[in-house]
This record gives sequence, C-alpha cells and structure tokens, in this order.
Amino acid sequence: MEDHNLLVVSDLHLSEGFDSATGKFSRLEDFWFGDAFARFLRYHEGVRGQPRFGGRPWMLIINGDLFDFLQVVSLPEEDRLLRTIRDFTSHRDLSVNERDFGLGTTAAESEWKLKQIARGHQHFFAALGWFVAHGNHVTVLKGNHDVDLHWPQVQERFVAEVQRAYTRERLALDHGPALSAQEVHDCLHFHPWFYYEPGRIYVEHGGQYEALNHFRDYLNPVLPDDPTRIELPWGSLFVRYLFNRIELVHPFADNVKPVTRYVGWAFRTDPVGTIELLVTHSWVFLRSFWNVARKTMAAVFRKGEAQVQSSKPEPLPLPAEVVAEIAALAQHRVGAVWQEWIASAVQGLLSLLMALITITFVVLAVLTLSGGLSWMTALYLGSAALAYFLGRGLKRSFASLIESDYLLGAARGLERLLSPAHAVQYVVMGHSHHAALERMERSWYVNTGAWVPVFEEQGGTEGHEKLTFFRLAQGHEGMPELLKWDDAAGVPTHLVLWPDA
Repeated sequence: MEDHNLLVVSDLHLSEGFDSATGKFSRLEDFWFGDAFARFLRYHEGVRGQPRFGGRPWMLIINGDLFDFLQVVSLPEEDRLLRTIRDFTSHRDLSVNERDFGLGTTAAESEWKLKQIARGHQHFFAALGWFVAHGNHVTVLKGNHDVDLHWPQVQERFVAEVQRAYTRERLALDHGPALSAQEVHDCLHFHPWFYYEPGRIYVEHGGQYEALNHFRDYLNPVLPDDPTRIELPWGSLFVRYLFNRIELVHPFADNVKPVTRYVGWAFRTDPVGTIELLVTHSWVFLRSFWNVARKTMAAVFRKGEAQVQSSKPEPLPLPAEVVAEIAALAQHRVGAVWQEWIASAVQGLLSLLMALITITFVVLAVLTLSGGLSWMTALYLGSAALAYFLGRGLKRSFASLIESDYLLGAARGLERLLSPAHAVQYVVMGHSHHAALERMERSWYVNTGAWVPVFEEQGGTEGHEKLTFFRLAQGHEGMPELLKWDDAAGVPTHLVLWPDA
C-alpha cells in the first residue's frame, strides 16, 4: 500500500463476550473495551489530517491474541448446526473433553468459535469495518491464543463478520460509507508470523520465545499425525483444561502475570477459599493435569518426527535464511529456559530454608525466655530477625532474575540478526501484557502491553487496564510514542514507565 502511519496494539483476548439472549457476559471474557476501542479508532481517523500525520491512511497492526479461542467453551446447537461442524447430531456423541472444555481446533470448529466471538462483540467488529471503510488498513498477526487464524477458512470468516457487523450498524444508524466484502478483503491482511517494513519496523507477538507457549512450527502449527488440527503448546493446554475452570471461581486468574503470583495471592488473601476450591474441584484438576500430561507426552514422542510442510507456504517479507535464523533464536531462548526454572526452584528452597531457620530461632528464643530474659534470648531473636530479612533479600534478588523481560533479550537477538542488511528502527512485541520501552544498541524495543485488565504485584483485587499502543508517523521516526488511550478524556496520553527497582 501507499505511505502510511502505524498503530500497533496487542493482546485484546476477545472471547464469547455478551450474550444478548441472557443479557450477560461470558464469565471467561477479558475484553470489556469495545466502545473505547471504537473511539480510539475514530480519534485517529479524525487527526490523520494534521501536519505530522500528513493525511496518510493508518495501518492498524493487531499483534497477536486479538481473539482467545481457548476460552470459547460453549457448544453448537444440536442437530443441523452440530452436524455441519462435527458430523454429529447430539452433544452425547462428542467426547467428554469436548463437552466439558469446548470444541477442538479443526478449521470448521475454529470458524464456529470465531462466529461466537463476533456475535458477542458486534460493536468491535463494526468499528474495524468503519476504520476500513474510511480508507485505512488492518494487519492481523496470530498469537498463541488465536493461532486458529492459521486456517484460511477462519480468516475468511473474520472478513465476513467485519463486513456484516459494520453493514448492520451502518444501516441501523443510517450513516457512513458502504463497505463491500471485497473491500474488507483488500484492506484486512493476515501475516503468518511477523510484520516487517525494511529500515522501519519489525513486529512479532513474542510467544515463540517462551517455553510454555512455543510452537514447534509456527508457520504450520498442526499435529504431524493429524494436520487437520492445531498442535497446542503446554500453556494453551493449561488454559483450556485448567485455567478455564479456575476462572469460574476467580475470573481474573489468567490475567495475573506470572501465574505464580496468582497462586501466591490466592493462598495469601483467601487460604480457606483456595483450599476449598482445590478440594471441591479436585477431580476436575486431576483430569486437567491428566489431559495436559497425556498431550505433552504425545508431543514428546512426536518431537523427532519430520515436520509437516505447508501445502501452500505463506510468503514472508524476509529471506528464508533470515526466517530460519529467527526460528533458531526462538528455539535457543526456549532451550535456555531451564536456567530460569532452576533459579525458581532454588528460590523456593532457599525461602523455605530461611523460613525454617527463622522459626527455629524464634522457638529457641521462647524456650530461653521461659527461664528468664538472657543474652541468649536476645541472640536468638537477633538471629531470627537476620534470617527473616536475609530471606526477603534473597527472594527479591531471585525475583528480579526470574521476572526479567525475556522479550527484551529476544529483541536484542533480533536486532543482531537483522543487522545490517535488514536493520529496523523498532522491534515491537506484545504477549507479556507488560508495556515496556528500552533503547537497545541501534534500535528501540517496544512492548505494547495489553487491552485487558492487568493484575500486578498487589494481587487480584488491584487489576487495572492501561489500553496501551504504539504509534509511528511516517517520516517522524525517533523516540517511540508508547501511549495509552485515555477514554474518559477521549485522547491518547503518554504512558509513564517507572525504572525497575
């Protein structure tokens, strides 16, 4: 397309949304900002005539996890609809897992899930249509939660739902330009891995650099022995079989990053409720772990098998040898994750040891105190205090190691392998839900954060949304504009980033 300005967002996680029949949202829904997103798009269409934007159209890049197919758990109606998707007429014909955890990952099943998502988020889909109808473009990259966009059938369904939702809203309001399905098709682009503009920007979701969400073959993420289905990584299996059940009790659970923080919050703030959850759902959790373990072992046995190649390889904007180097970089970083796991295990053991030492000294102090206050009592109490603060210091030290931005490390690797022949000014990622900005050796690393509530160290009750995005005007490259959408004010504002402690 012609010269354009860029908007980059990621991690919206639309799932089943609002059910007009019941008047309720899905309990697994994470995206509540359809109206805010529409206003965000309308604002940028309104300002594109300003001198700095030069009247150029926008390219909106949605950098992975636009949808959350893993959290669509309802089932098609029996008889005709179910027969169309699965060749069954009754839910009883489905497997136990399908009845309890939702349909699988074939093209037909994924297309039906997308229809469910669109039905629950009509205003969002209409907003994308409005944006396209005004001459802008949208590029969609798949992430680990919406890898189902791999299927061309699902991509075509996306195009159809955008056109349908916009047309329905336009006719209802009697306002706006008409938009045909072909026009949406021409302006809505799907990239199989990353987005790249020479000398300007490289955009990738980032899940490939995390062990739990790494796909063996991101360009063709299908099961070797059943290429009609997606081969889900561990993280997706945990969401499908475990976290969807936990969210029936704690709906925010999968928005607490990392997951260990949620576990700590649960036991710290509601130990009785958490233990009750574990006991009352023990059978469900056992089934979940069994499903994860079974599928993981199957993946291990398949690991040595030859890769299934796509029948129609997707064109990529970088040479094949560079793409191979990017894949090798992701594999290398995933292979090194054992160091983090060892550090985590050591942290846990040291924390336990220091806690036991602290308790021992306190007990000794109490025992010596029974015989009267003495210098031994003071010594034991001092030792207990020293052990306590030493344990806290060790915990903070290991936390900084474990929770370091692994995507920044990946971005530095990408900067090295893209230079000098394919160098860019910005390496942009998402996935972690943590907005970040860092100057690297020759380029900028940007993480666009998320459009879902993010629960940070304070715990589950302190969740907030930042609605962050990256904006890049053609010809104004330099310090990145990492912004957040202030919906109350109707304008973007600069995002305040604090240095790590």
